[in-house]
Amino acid sequence: MSTTCEVSQRFRRCGRPGVAVCQYCGRSFCEQHGSRLDDGQEICRSPRCERKRVDVERHFAYRDAVAARNEARSCGEPACNRPPEGQCGKCQGLFCAGHLRPREIEEHRAHGSALVRASVCRHCDKRRALWSGR
Repeated sequence: MSTTCEVSQRFRRCGRPGVAVCQYCGRSFCEQHGSRLDDGQEICRSPRCERKRVDVERHFAYRDAVAARNEARSCGEPACNRPPEGQCGKCQGLFCAGHLRPREIEEHRAHGSALVRASVCRHCDKRRALWSGR
């Protein structure tokens, strides 16, 4: 890789030889400012990118829990025993109407992305701030 580390150190960038590119922010990083994980992930050490890494792990566990609740024909929200009435536009879990909210979400398409109205569960709604850059 012929790039240099773009991670900031106080008032300037590190500048050491880059070894990978962060999968979340797209910046090159050196051995000291990021990690290349055994599963192929490449993540710089910025606090925001680290929060995204942790969020993805939690999200996968959440989706598994929702799927288990849905298999039992229950709303994906813990402690709710009502039957599902709709689907989250982000995680695809099934929820009762009380646990879905209408929101505008970004939908990725072949020629870019577009904002669309969708129902979103509480978990996915909370994640939006981290992933939208707000």
